[in-house]
Amino acid sequence: MKVLIISGTPKKDGICHSLVKAALDAAIKNGAEAEVLDVTKPKIDHCKMCRGDWGTCYAEHYCQHGDKDGFNQGQAKISEAQAFVIVSPVYWSEISEGLKNFLDRLRRCEASKRWTKDEAVVSFFAGKPSILVASAGGFGGGIVNTLGQMERYISQMEGDRKPRETEGVTDYIAVNRWNKDYKTETLKASVASMLKRLA
Repeated sequence: MKVLIISGTPKKDGICHSLVKAALDAAIKNGAEAEVLDVTKPKIDHCKMCRGDWGTCYAEHYCQHGDKDGFNQGQAKISEAQAFVIVSPVYWSEISEGLKNFLDRLRRCEASKRWTKDEAVVSFFAGKPSILVASAGGFGGGIVNTLGQMERYISQMEGDRKPRETEGVTDYIAVNRWNKDYKTETLKASVASMLKRLA
């Protein structure tokens, strides 16, 4: 079982970084092969809107600019994973800019697969579970909006199918500076539970 922790935090310390590490450690402790995909390094660029709307993302499901900034390598790692933990800080009640750039481009490549006539072509998120984690600093607000934004990305990429025991978003974890200790334990338990259901 391979778990990919997708990190949207540009910081190398703080609450959000500690949550990424907790998810990684929990996955490994529970017998999974796991790694972190940091979408903030190298800097993933925004979508170029090729030809004014769609490029290779629509028909061929990859980004024609993606080799230059690491996007295609990130998409390849997603294709190999059987489960995901997506972690983002809350910036202005939304996910981080780095994660948004990555997911905007990934959505174009993965969501467009549903419009193909080839039934063998499916999104890399289809049939796989995800745990969504949002970490708010400052006054601790904006978490609900951020989790909702993450859920929309996953749903549009066909990663929210049923049954929820083994597919789709299996948990939403909201973290702030007041609850970080017990929510970190919740995240670890959530990863363990997800892997147990998939075993």
